[in-house]
Amino acid sequence: MTTKLSISQIEQEIIYPDTDGLPLPDNLLQEPFFIEVLVTLKAFLEGLDVLVSGNTIIYYVEDDPGLSVAPDCYVVFGVSRAALLERHLTYRVWEAGKFPDFVLEIGSPSTADNDIGPKRELYARLGALEYWRYDPTGGDYYGEPLVGEYLVEGGYRRFEMVDDPDGLPRAHSPLLNLDLRWEGGRLRFYDPSSGRWLENNAESLARAEAEHNARVAAEARADAAEARVSEMEAELRRLRGE
Repeated sequence: MTTKLSISQIEQEIIYPDTDGLPLPDNLLQEPFFIEVLVTLKAFLEGLDVLVSGNTIIYYVEDDPGLSVAPDCYVVFGVSRAALLERHLTYRVWEAGKFPDFVLEIGSPSTADNDIGPKRELYARLGALEYWRYDPTGGDYYGEPLVGEYLVEGGYRRFEMVDDPDGLPRAHSPLLNLDLRWEGGRLRFYDPSSGRWLENNAESLARAEAEHNARVAAEARADAAEARVSEMEAELRRLRGE
């Protein structure tokens, strides 16, 4: 005797883990760069219908949790981050309606070959409109510091990479409307519309500290001025014999 399961019962038995349970092999190498990129892009795109995430599992075939990928950083336009997070901590393509638009991988000893080969083919097949590879070492892993590619008829073509006057490689991302530049091992983002470089973690903290110190100094000056006024008023009253 066999028992036939209903579709709803089958669906209930399919589990999509939030993590694969494995430590990131090069986490100590990648983490500082990963955090800086993620925080910078989140701050820039805040308030828009955009999901910026990374190192989270993307399931791209419904009913088959064995088919997944976890980019270092990805951006999806036209989706609600809050709505997606209400359901679970993974990104499921069939629920969001599309694969991420922008994907960035950060080079490391254990991931470089996969980023250049199988992952590149997978991202093209799944429809990632831009695929970027950033090598903090300047080329030890990818053979070059920075590579940006865009999807054309199911395959990737390179964005033009130019050197700044100081010799640093740079290319434009139409999706983000930002220039990406490799700078001394870090990835920097330039906003052509404002003519300014986006702040990274260290710069944001330094600015916040400077603003705090300026407020404290201004309050101290105001308190000192108020004290001097009080002293002058007291002296006037004394001279008047009050």
